[in-house]
Amino acid sequence: MMKHRVLAAALAASAAFVAAVPASAQVAGIATVNTMEVITKAKAFTTAETQLDTTFKPVRDQIQARQAKFQADARALISTIDTNKDGQVSEAEEQAAAARKDPNYTQLMTLQNQANEDIQKLQLPSIVAELFAFEKILQLYDAAQISVVNARKVNVILSPEAIVYAPDAVDISDAIVAEIDKTPTVSITPPANWQPQQRTVQFQQQVTELKRRAYQLAAARQQQQQQQGAAAAPGATAPAARPAAGTKPAKPEPR
Repeated sequence: MMKHRVLAAALAASAAFVAAVPASAQVAGIATVNTMEVITKAKAFTTAETQLDTTFKPVRDQIQARQAKFQADARALISTIDTNKDGQVSEAEEQAAAARKDPNYTQLMTLQNQANEDIQKLQLPSIVAELFAFEKILQLYDAAQISVVNARKVNVILSPEAIVYAPDAVDISDAIVAEIDKTPTVSITPPANWQPQQRTVQFQQQVTELKRRAYQLAAARQQQQQQQGAAAAPGATAPAARPAAGTKPAKPEPR
C-alpha cells in the first residue's frame, strides 16, 4: 500500500541503514538494532495497519464528512473575520476578533470546539484498537530480541546512530524481524476496559510522527513534480516569487 511505501521512505531518510546480518557471531558481543525499522518491517505491523484501515474506513469517512460540515458551516463566519479579504484568517485577525468580542468569532469557536469533540469521539475506537495492536507487537519484539540475543551471544545492544564504524555483522535488525515474523498477525480488538502501557502510547506517537513526515515528504515531491511539469510545458513561464506567509499546523490525518 502507498502508506507503507511512504513510511518506509521516511524510515530510510531518518535513520542510517546497516546491512543484514550474516550467520557469523557478533563482534565482541556488541550488536546494533534499529528498533523502529524492525517493528515497522515486521509482518505483524503491516498486517495490523491494513486491518485497521479496512475495519475503520467507515469511521474515517464519517470524520471526513464531519470536517466538511464544519468547513461549510464556518465559511460565512470566517469571511466576516477575514478583514483584508485574502481568503485566510491570520493570527492578527483572529486576535482582533477575540479582543472585540466579535459574536461571529465566538460562534466560530463554538462550532470548532464541537467539531473537534465529535471527531475525537469518532477516532477513539480506532486509536484504542491501534494501541492494542502496537502493544502486542512490542511484546513480540521483546521476545524476538531476547531470542536473537541468546542465540548470538550478544552482550550489548546499541542504536546504529551510536556507532561511528562497525562491520556489517553487528546489526541484528533483520534477525529480529525474522523472529517476529514467526507470528505474522496480532489482534486489533482490545478487551473491555483495556488500558495501554505508557511505552505503547509513546510508540504510537513515534509512528504518528513518522507518518506525518512521510506524508509531508510525499506531498513535497508531488508538488515539485507538478512544478517541473508546468515549467516544461510549451509556453510556460516561471511563477513569480512571493514571500512565505505564516501558516497554522495542518490537521492530523484521521485513520
